Amino acid sequence: MAALPWLLLLLLSQEGETDWYSGDGADPEEVVGILRESVSLPLEMPFDEEVENIIWSSHIRLATVVPETEGHPATIMVTDPHYEGRVNFLEPTYSLHIQNLSWEDSGSYQAQVNLRTSQVSTMQQYNLRIYRRLSQPYMTVNFGIPGEEGACNMSLICSVENAGLDVTYTWISWEDGAETAHEGSILRAFWRPGDKAVSYSCRASNPVSNITSHPIQAGSFCADPGYPLEKASTSFCLLAKGLLILLLFGTLAVGFWFLRVQTRGKAPRMRKLKRNRMRLRKKGQPGPSLN
Repeated sequence: MAALPWLLLLLLSQEGETDWYSGDGADPEEVVGILRESVSLPLEMPFDEEVENIIWSSHIRLATVVPETEGHPATIMVTDPHYEGRVNFLEPTYSLHIQNLSWEDSGSYQAQVNLRTSQVSTMQQYNLRIYRRLSQPYMTVNFGIPGEEGACNMSLICSVENAGLDVTYTWISWEDGAETAHEGSILRAFWRPGDKAVSYSCRASNPVSNITSHPIQAGSFCADPGYPLEKASTSFCLLAKGLLILLLFGTLAVGFWFLRVQTRGKAPRMRKLKRNRMRLRKKGQPGPSLN
């Protein structure tokens, strides 16, 4: 009988505990953001019940929001210095909006919504993944000519600088107006003289961007093994010739200007020497030399 009061007290204490819904049974909502841009984590709130506060957290508590009530504006307190000056809370649900995303912002987030009337707390969870916008794909052509009537084996390699994670590559070939896709960053092809011209381009994709390279005709590398080098060499020679011509004209212009300045400075001195020579002749003395 002595244990009965303790059992009754335990039951009463359990009834007085706050109901809690953690959301552990639901998968986090996947949200994708772009590096140095902004993203919003959408929050759902019950409009038929009064919300006491909203606690946003990442690795630690990020901010606490007390919603607006009649006569009282919303109160927002950002507690994580990492997000100071970069977060806003979008009404009416106070969804989290993060600006100027960095790699450190990726990871798990959660919003705890505490209700005033029913003493029920709900939890919404998010997984934020951040990607960089891809740059123009870079294509490399490796080829070998076995010597059988100029036949050529080619390896086309596609890559993107600072690509990051979750990047997929697709090679696209065009022949007679028909398009064919080949998955993967490396495409192996075969070409022999007389084959129809086939154009290739590479498409790189990630969850936030999709960019395609300019098409190339890989057969040109086999038909003329010096094609890339010759093209680059020709451009360099033209540039070098242009610079030499500009340098020559610049040197001539400076030389003419220098001669003109010297001539103008020497003319008054010549006139002065001639006048002195005439005066000395009148006096019967030899004049100064003009050299």
